[in-house]
Amino acid sequence: MFNQDIYDLLEAEFEKNHIEEDVEEVLLDLSEALADKGIMDKEITLKESYGKTAIEAVGVCSEEEDEVTVLIKRVKIGNKEFEIEDYFL
Repeated sequence: MFNQDIYDLLEAEFEKNHIEEDVEEVLLDLSEALADKGIMDKEITLKESYGKTAIEAVGVCSEEEDEVTVLIKRVKIGNKEFEIEDYFL
């Protein structure tokens, strides 16, 4: 998994915004949604709502040996942006 400090900051932001899902679950959901767009090797932005809170993810999908990987670069919750820079999927 990614940096524990970032995870803790995200978890605190989730609590503050009353997001009941786990951080890992949301990041995986966002990764899958980015992959479903089918846009490879370009930075793309996706916005999803969790309760009343919008979460925006910026990532890059790539395909290696028929397997899609997703690099989530940043996640924005409200006005706070978090640098993730880690692979999911």
